[in-house]
Amino acid sequence: MAQGRTIDVERLVDDQQITSFNWMLVITCFFVTLIDGYDISALPAAGPFFVREWHLASPAELTYAFSATNFGVLFGAPLFGWIGDRFGRKPAIILSLVTFGLFTVVVAFADSTWYLTWSRFLTGFGIGGVVANTIALNAEMAPRRVRATFIILMFIGTTLGGVFPPIVANNLVATHGWQIIFWIGGILPLVIAAICAFVLPESIKFLVLDPSRREQTIAVARKIEPSLVVGPDDRFVSSRDTEAKPRLADLFVGRFAAITPLLWLLFAINLMVFYFVNTWMQTIITPAMVKAGGSAATVQDANLMFQLGGSICALLMCRFVDRMGLRPVILLIVLAIPATAAIGYMATSANLIWVTFASGFCLLGIQFGLNATAGILYPSHVRSLGVGSAFGVGRFGAFGGPAIGGILIGMHLPLQQLYVLAAAPLVISLIACIVMIRIADTANGAEVGEPVLGH
Repeated sequence: MAQGRTIDVERLVDDQQITSFNWMLVITCFFVTLIDGYDISALPAAGPFFVREWHLASPAELTYAFSATNFGVLFGAPLFGWIGDRFGRKPAIILSLVTFGLFTVVVAFADSTWYLTWSRFLTGFGIGGVVANTIALNAEMAPRRVRATFIILMFIGTTLGGVFPPIVANNLVATHGWQIIFWIGGILPLVIAAICAFVLPESIKFLVLDPSRREQTIAVARKIEPSLVVGPDDRFVSSRDTEAKPRLADLFVGRFAAITPLLWLLFAINLMVFYFVNTWMQTIITPAMVKAGGSAATVQDANLMFQLGGSICALLMCRFVDRMGLRPVILLIVLAIPATAAIGYMATSANLIWVTFASGFCLLGIQFGLNATAGILYPSHVRSLGVGSAFGVGRFGAFGGPAIGGILIGMHLPLQQLYVLAAAPLVISLIACIVMIRIADTANGAEVGEPVLGH
C-alpha cells in the first residue's frame, strides 16, 4: 500500500508566489483594522463636544471614559486571542467586530460620563480582539520574506482609520450632532463582519492543527498553491508546531523568558505615550488654541496629521523591518522623544500640525514595528495568545496614559510641562529595545529562527 506524502504548511506558505489571494487577505484585514482604528479615535474626537454639551467643569472629568476603552482591551485582547487560538482566527475576528460594533452604537445614546465609561469599556473588548487575530492571521498566511511587510500594510488601516473621526467631527457634527461619530463607528463593523464571513479565509497553520478540518485545509492550500495536487493519503503537518493547545507558559520558554517581558514593556510604554497624546490633544489644546486666537479646526487637523504621519512611516519602514528587525525602531524612539515633547511648546501655533505629524510618524512607527515583531515572534499554536497578551499588557500603559494625563491636567500643569512628561518614558523604551536586540544577537540560531529582532 502506497504511503502518502507529508505536506509541510510552513514550507507551503513560505515558498508561495504572491498572488491576488494574498492581496485579498491583506486588503480585507486592512478594512477590518480601518474601522478598528476609527473606533479607537472616535472618543477623543468627540471629547470637546462632551465638555461643551454636558457642561463639564474640566476635561479631566472624561479621564475614566478615555481610559475605559483600553481597560476593556486589557481583557479583550487576551480573551479573543485565546478564542482565536482555540476556535480559529476567522470566527474570533468576526465576533470581535460584532462586539465593538454593537457597543459603539450604544455609545451614541450616552448622556453622562458614567454611561460613556462603561459602554466604552465593553467596546474595548472587541477592539482588542481584532488586533490580536488580524495580526496572527496575516503572520500565518504570508511568506516569511514579506511577513513583517504584510502585517504592517494591513495594520496601516488602524492609523488611517484614526484620520476619519476628526473629519467627521469637522464636517458632520454641526448638522447631525456628536452621535454621528459613533453611528458610523458602530454600523460599519457589523457590515464588515458580514463581508468577512464570506471572503476571509481561515489560517492554514491553524487548520493543520486539527485533523478533522482536512477538507478546509486542502481548500486553503489550493488557494495558496493553485497547482497543488493532494492525494487521499497525503497529510498536512507544521514542521514548527507540535502542540495544538495554547498555553501561556509557552510564551516564557527558552529565550522567550526574557524577550516576552521586554516586548510587553515596550508595548506598555509606547501605548502609554501614544494614548496620552492621541486622547487628550484635542480636548486640552483646543481651548488654548482658541484663547490664543486660533481655530479649533486646527487642533482637529493636528490630530489628523498625527495619524497620517504614522501611516506614512509604516509605508516607509515595512521592508526595513523585514530586513532589519527592530533596529529601525531604535531610531524612531530617539526621534519620538523631542517630537512629542515639542507638542506642548507649539500648542498655540500653526506649527502644531507639523509637530504632531512628526510625533505620530515616530510613535506609530514604533508601534508598527512592535506589532510585526509580536506577530512573527511566536509559533502558531500560541500566536494569537502571544499577540493578544502583548496588547493586553500594553493596555496597562494605554489606559494608564489617559489616566495619568487626567491627573496631571487636574494639577493645572502648563502644556509644555505636560508633554515633556509624556515623552520621558520613551527613554526606558530605548533601553529595553537595545537589550531585546542584544539578547537576540547572543541567541542567534536559537529555536525561534526569525530575523525579527535584528541581525
